[in-house]
Parts: sequence; structure tokens; C-alpha cells
Amino acid sequence: MTLDHRRTPLIEAIERHRSREPVSFHVPGHKNGLLAGSQLYEYDLTELTGLDDLHDPGEAIAEAEELLRDVYGSLKSYFLVNGSTVGNMAALLASCSQGDVVFVQRNCHKSVLNGIRLAKAVPVFIETEFNEEGSALGIRLDGVKEALKAYPHVKACVLTFPTYYGFTYHIGEIIEELHKEDVLCIVDEAHGAHLAVGSPFPRSSMEVGADIVVHSAHKMLPAMTMGSYLHINSPRVNERRVSDYLSMLQSSSPSYPIMASLDGARSYIGTFTKEDLNENLKEVSRFVQVIEGIHPQLKVKRPNDPLKLLLKLEGRTGYDLQRLLESEGIYPELADPGQVLLILPLVKKGHSFPYDEALERIRRAVGNEDMLDVILPDEIKYDSREALFSTLALSFEEMDGREEVLVSVEEAEGKISAGMVIPYPPGIPILVPGERITPGALKRLQIYVDNHASIQGHHRLGENGLYVYR
Repeated sequence: MTLDHRRTPLIEAIERHRSREPVSFHVPGHKNGLLAGSQLYEYDLTELTGLDDLHDPGEAIAEAEELLRDVYGSLKSYFLVNGSTVGNMAALLASCSQGDVVFVQRNCHKSVLNGIRLAKAVPVFIETEFNEEGSALGIRLDGVKEALKAYPHVKACVLTFPTYYGFTYHIGEIIEELHKEDVLCIVDEAHGAHLAVGSPFPRSSMEVGADIVVHSAHKMLPAMTMGSYLHINSPRVNERRVSDYLSMLQSSSPSYPIMASLDGARSYIGTFTKEDLNENLKEVSRFVQVIEGIHPQLKVKRPNDPLKLLLKLEGRTGYDLQRLLESEGIYPELADPGQVLLILPLVKKGHSFPYDEALERIRRAVGNEDMLDVILPDEIKYDSREALFSTLALSFEEMDGREEVLVSVEEAEGKISAGMVIPYPPGIPILVPGERITPGALKRLQIYVDNHASIQGHHRLGENGLYVYR
């Protein structure tokens, strides 16, 4: 069959989406361009005279990164064009050597696990607390203390803060405890680039001693997708190694539109005033108050981050609510079995966001829906695991070359996973290669499967199959 190369399927799909006049409650932070309008194709250039070079900055990019450093108060800051994924990987490779022990939150992003594997380090998982809806709340200090007793020579710890859902925890206490043992603290603060605006937002991990912090600028600021920052925040970090690994891992043809958007996002937050903040929060508060009155079974939960909003429709799954909202052109960031997550914009004077139109659409989506009695089973609730920390059943070296087999989901219990299995979003693995498969993990996985969630990774769940090591 001859393909028609006049077609542009992705552009056509995007145009179809745009024709619906969608209201964005998801990343990126520029909200369909409302907060950062420009003729983007004019910015799609290369390393021309006067345009500098990301891999050897000395002119405009160097100046822009210095302005970035100043906004966040770091020792050194970098533009990233391959997302926070490349920042997490570079931070781990620069900080760890083969055989080094690394503490990791069990609800970490898959890029953290991939970075540990590339570094040939040894992960020790610190378990995470969950609320009844399945939202991760963070790790406990006692879990860190117990892990330090068991692994006194740990090299680094990777923390996720705030969580995807906007929850925070006492990260400063944990960093302080780790620093007592000279443990390097890397923080995946992908959803916290906006925390620099100050109270009432939670304090950034940069303010409480994190050594390396990675920000997804595109998630909460008006930057393009894949645009991120990495900050070196203490002299414990080997700056040369970080720079070297970023140069190895990032594209040798970095996107100028992405870099330009990173510069613009830095300027946006760098000029964000208290007046902007107060006006933004007033609009958010009004929006939330109206939503709370739309339907008695539409419940609102506000995490620690004022720009995150969780909606739960009693009697429906989160996926049901997502479908209802999308039928009216309201696109949440994600749905999980119990709720949907809305990401609200950080709006400043001179910009606007269609809150009133969005409220009308939400009202149409759920306001007249005849709700059933609550039908969500108790099994929707997530429980923390029994152990405060855990390790892989097989090392990465033992996994290399080991035979894997496909078994049914029912047969997988107690066996060792040969693949990463990841509901996406949020990108937090339920199964990790080398990890023994528990009944709880299979229970959580089945909830996502039953709700037709998007699940990435090495599996055959469409045929009820999982890959395990023989």
C-alpha cells in the first residue's frame, strides 16, 4: 500500500482537538497558549551565530541560565530539553557508582528507577503512605531512620516532592536526617517549579536543604512540554559530572522553542508579584466554591498545593467522571479509580483563564446526572505495605540475560517481575523489574485494568499476561 505523505496525522489530530475549544486543566502550564502566546515556528532555529549553544553556553543561553539561577537561588541551574526524565537520570549518574545504595520513594517516577539501573546502583524502596482514594501522601521519617540503620553506607536518596496530586510532607526533617549521615538528597520536584512564588504555597525543597532539585517547568509554568530545569543547590554536588551527564543524555540538537519557552517561564515566575498571587488565589477560591455547589455528590478535595484540585463523584469511578467532563470539553490532568485531578493555572495580570465557561461546562457534565448509590468497592482503597522499606529480589546484574516467561496474572503472585508495569499518568510503577509480585500489587493492578486505564511497560495485560523471571 502506498502511503500518502501529504498527510500530517499528528497535526490533524491536534487541530481536531483544538476545534473543540477545549479548556485545559492539565499540563503544560501555558494552558493552550493562553499564558504564552507567540509564533512558535519562528523560534525553531539552531546554533547560529549569536544564538549560543546549550552544550557550551557562553552568550544568550548562559545569561538565561544565570537569570534562572537567580530566581531559584541555586548555585547553578540548567535548561533541560528532554524533560525531568533527563534531569533525574543525570543527577543519579553524577552522584552514584556501581553498587552504591540509593534510597528511593516507592511512588517515584519511572525515570528515577531507570536512572538507578543505568548507574548500576542498588535501590532500597522507602514505602509511601496513601490515603483512601489512592493518593500518595509521602514517606515517614521513621521509615528513613530504619533504612539508615540497615544501610549506613547509603550514597544518595531520591525524594518526590510535592506528589503528582499536590500533597506535601515534612521533607525538611527527612533531608536533615539524611544529611547527618552525609547522604546526598536529590529531589524530583517536577510538580513544584511554581513554589518559588512563596506562601501560601508549600516551601520548595530548595529552601530546606535539597542538594539537587529537578523541576518540570512545563507542568506548572508556561513552558512547552519537555521543558525542565535542574538546579545544583549545595557544594556536595559534583557540578562537572552533572554537566557531563547532561551533555551525554540530552539531544545534540536542542529545541530552541523549548529553550525559549524556558526562558519565558523563568521571566514569568521571576516577575510574579504578590498582587498577582492574591488575585490568582482569589479566582481559584471562587472557582472551587462554585464547584462545591454544583452537585451534592461531587466532592472536592484540596491538597497542599493550591493549584491542584481533586474531584470525586460519589457513585462513579474517576474514569467515569473523566468521561463526563471530557464530553463537555473539560480535560483533567488524570483520572484514577476514585477521582480526577485538575491542575489550575498560575495566572498573572494581563492574562486570563476561562473559569466561568469551565464552570458552566462542568455543570452541564455532572449537574443533571442521576447518580447511583455509592458503588465503589472497599478494594479501591490503598493500604501502605507492611514493611517500612524493601529491596529487589534480584539485582540488575542478575536480571541481565535471565530468562523471562509469560504467565497469567493469577499465576504471577510470588514470582519476580521481569517488566515495569506503569499506569500512566501518573507514571508510578505498580511493578518493577526484579521485585517480587505481592497480592497487594496485583489487586491494585486489577483495579486499573478493570477501569481500562492506560498502562505502559513490559506486559501483555490485554491477554491477562505478565512477564516474570524463571
